[in-house]
Amino acid sequence: MTAIAMGSGDKFSDAQTGLTYTVYKPSNTLGLTASKFQLITCGMGSEQWIYVKYGGTKRYLEIMQTMAGVKCSDPGLSKYLKTLPINGVSAKLYVYCDPAKAAAFKKCGTADIARVGGYLMFTNKAAKNLKRTEIQVQAIGGITYAQLLSVAKSLKTVTASGKMSQALPPVMIDPAMTSQVSVKLGNSVVFTVADPDKWSVNVVDMSIAEFIPGGDQGSYTTNPAVKALKIGTTTMHVTHGSDLFDIELTVTG
Repeated sequence: MTAIAMGSGDKFSDAQTGLTYTVYKPSNTLGLTASKFQLITCGMGSEQWIYVKYGGTKRYLEIMQTMAGVKCSDPGLSKYLKTLPINGVSAKLYVYCDPAKAAAFKKCGTADIARVGGYLMFTNKAAKNLKRTEIQVQAIGGITYAQLLSVAKSLKTVTASGKMSQALPPVMIDPAMTSQVSVKLGNSVVFTVADPDKWSVNVVDMSIAEFIPGGDQGSYTTNPAVKALKIGTTTMHVTHGSDLFDIELTVTG
């Protein structure tokens, strides 16, 4: 799903208009100004995730938000330090110490966040009629643990700048157990399978639906899917190795 830009002047509020999970905005950014705001695709069937950067190339904050339970990015090698409360939810604290340096890694603690960087990961509460949000708040380049904590604690919900769209969740199916499936126009059918890169789908009427291959996308893995393009009925020939499954797809308005 793509968020709808409303041009309100507040990118967080504009993003909330097109997302069904709760968007949070920091009121404390340590005096750093926003240098990047992106809505990034997180694989077929998932809503976009938010990436915001405050600061320059050496000293900066990064805030990443996605729907709870959806993995869109990988923080990289780090050391888990502890769990602590932030605004009523449990957060995990990590520091970017090098595990290859065993002695230093063992001693690495909260004071080292200012030296090598660190981050907090937590799932925040949902606002009314919205879903919960997984948030990563990251600090690099001399920002202390106390400052990182103050930024995370300053996160507050925003009001959508326009009328919120109702995102349709994808229809999830096991192709080996399904012979017919119905989906609304613009929505997707996602195949819940192992080794997703080894599945293919031949849609007989390609004007009705298109196949989106699954597999490793770098920092995340997607399942194979079919996106509905036009109202109608067609057959999907789903192939996995020597196995072939024929599924009737109906796209409704």
